[in-house]
Amino acid sequence: MGEFGVRETHGILLRKENDYVASSEGLGWQSAFVSAQREKPYEDAYGAVPDHLIILHLDGYVKVDRWVGVSRESRMIAPGGTFIVPGGMDFRVRLNDPLSTVHFYLRHNVLQEVAGELWKGDPDQIEYLPRIGDADPLIERLILSLRDELAGGNVLGHAYVDYVVRLVAARLIRNHSSAHQRFAGAVATTGDIQRKIARATEFVQSRLHRSIQLDEIAAELEISVSQLARLFNRALGQPPHRFIINLRVARAREFLATSDLPIAEIALACGFSHQEHMTRIFRREIGLTPAAYRRSIS
Repeated sequence: MGEFGVRETHGILLRKENDYVASSEGLGWQSAFVSAQREKPYEDAYGAVPDHLIILHLDGYVKVDRWVGVSRESRMIAPGGTFIVPGGMDFRVRLNDPLSTVHFYLRHNVLQEVAGELWKGDPDQIEYLPRIGDADPLIERLILSLRDELAGGNVLGHAYVDYVVRLVAARLIRNHSSAHQRFAGAVATTGDIQRKIARATEFVQSRLHRSIQLDEIAAELEISVSQLARLFNRALGQPPHRFIINLRVARAREFLATSDLPIAEIALACGFSHQEHMTRIFRREIGLTPAAYRRSIS
C-alpha cells in the first residue's frame, strides 16, 4: 500500500476555481488522503473511485444538491455537517455557495480490515450509506485532528494518522452502514496481552531512529492494526502512537542525561524529524525543552 495521493481522489481539490489550503500529498500517508480548501460554487459529475469520501463542512449554511443515480437530494448544510460518498458510487453535485471544507478519503482496504474485526459476517456484505448534511461530532473531531496535523507539519507522525483513520473507519461501520448492530470483540488472556506488549516494546525500541508504521508493529505481532489499537488501549490505556512517542521521549532523556551529543543528533537518533520537532514534543510531555532538561540534571 503506497502513499494515497490526490490523483486517486475524485479531483475536487484540483478544480481551478478552488483555493488550496493544505493536503497530505507528499507526507507519505497511506491509509487516507486529507485536504483543506475553500470551494467555489460549481456543478459536476464524478465517476466512482474505490475509496470512501467524507466532506466536512467548516462553515455555512450552504445549499448542496446531490444526485445518486436518478435520486436527487437538496439540503442546507450547517457547519459540522458531512457529505459522505461510499466507495464505488457515482454521483453528481451542485455547490451553490462558497464553502470551506476538509476532504477525507479512507482507503477501502483499511475499512475492510476494521470491518473484519468488528463485523460478525462477511465484510464484503456491508453496505455503506451515503449521507448529505448529517452531523457526526466524533467524525468531525477526528477529521479536524488530521487537518491540524497538516497545519502542524505532521508532528505526531504516521502512527497517529493510521490510528485516527481506523477510528473513523470504526465509526463509519457503527453509524453509517448496514452493520451497525452486529459487532464482535477479540478476547485475549492476560498472559498473551503481556507477551504482545513486551514484544511490541522490543520491536519499537529497535527502530526508534526512524519512522514506524502501525502495520509494521501489527505484522510483528501477527495481528491486524485494529487489534493492535485495542491491545494497547486495553493493556496500557493509550493508543499505539502515544506509546511510540513515550518511548522516543524516554530514549531522548537517556541520551541527554548520559551523553554530550548535540541535541540535533539526539533528535534524529530518537526518530524525531528534526530538533524543533523534538523540542515541541519534549516541552509538551515533560514541561521543559531538551536544553533545559539537560541543564536541570547536570
